[in-house]
Amino acid sequence: MSAIQTKAPAARADVIADFYQWMESEQGQKASLVQMRQRCEKVLDAAENLSCSVSVLARIFETKAANQLPEYYLAIKRKHALAIERDPDLKALFSMFGNESLSTLSALDDFSVKRTRQREVLAIHPYSSEFSIAEEVLPFIDVSAANGHSSRFILDTGAPQTRVNNETAKRMGVKLLTDSHYAYSTFYGERDVSARLGILESIKVGASEFRNVLVFVSDRDNLLGLDLISKLGRLRITRKTLELNAAPSERCDSPIIYTRMDINQRLAITARLDNRVTLAIVDTGNIDYLTSASPGSPMNVVASLTPGSSPISAASQERYQTFKGVLTLPGNTMAIHYKYYPGFTIPPSLVLGRYVPSILLGWRAFKDFELNLDIESGRSCFNKF
Repeated sequence: MSAIQTKAPAARADVIADFYQWMESEQGQKASLVQMRQRCEKVLDAAENLSCSVSVLARIFETKAANQLPEYYLAIKRKHALAIERDPDLKALFSMFGNESLSTLSALDDFSVKRTRQREVLAIHPYSSEFSIAEEVLPFIDVSAANGHSSRFILDTGAPQTRVNNETAKRMGVKLLTDSHYAYSTFYGERDVSARLGILESIKVGASEFRNVLVFVSDRDNLLGLDLISKLGRLRITRKTLELNAAPSERCDSPIIYTRMDINQRLAITARLDNRVTLAIVDTGNIDYLTSASPGSPMNVVASLTPGSSPISAASQERYQTFKGVLTLPGNTMAIHYKYYPGFTIPPSLVLGRYVPSILLGWRAFKDFELNLDIESGRSCFNKF
């Protein structure tokens, strides 16, 4: 699920360029909300200040600091009223909360995480998705709420925000922000999918508990997104289990880059597909082994493990094309089949100062790989069996 989008920091004045360079730095990645706001306040140009303000707003969402949203949201809305009115995307963003929602958020206690310290192994249930791609297997885990009800959520490292469907929201006691509304897009080419926002008093993954959680509520599958997955501590994700407080990985075949420039935080690996430099986004909510944002190059002759040789091998389904290619990750090079969906909206990645098409490593890749996730230490790895 893709939600708040910030504008790409292309050619800007020195101050705004400095803001985004700082955001990408280790210091910016670890900066507090106060530090981000102070940095953005130094950007005097109105348009550029609005841009970095939206980035700050996105970080408030990403850190789940829901009770800090109203004050900042209203301040930016007042400060940039004319510019927001002229821009349809910004107008939609700054119309997502009504007065009742803002009042509820202001009175909310702080978001908190209480993690288990013991090793815990949770089963992954290979169930089909209820929507979108029928008969395809995705990883589901059991999640429980404060009122004792539990449901199965897709363990989705490609979803920036946790999402709860309408039925689950009722059973788990989600407090809906009744005058909230947001229309989001998905990687699958869907536009203006309607959602509301709500507050979960408590949500548990194993013995770890999150309190006062801002979630999206819609008619789609339940998703445990990267916003909460990244706060669970050191994890090991395999085809069959989610392990909390896993032993540190002894090796690191492909180091993971955890990027959080905006609400669309992601896990990515430097990669090459047919000798094209890109980032591979690790997306356990994607059913394919590999999905590319751009098609391969048709060739008459296929040379195995030769970069640049990606002819179409089949177009058996109208909604995608299948290519043969060569995927290179740090420590691994392999011949591979991958899919290209013309309607997909996989976000591009910034590599060496320019935006390039991304690829998604999906749940099928976990037949060959496991994910060792350790955001706090900065040592996360995608390891081949």
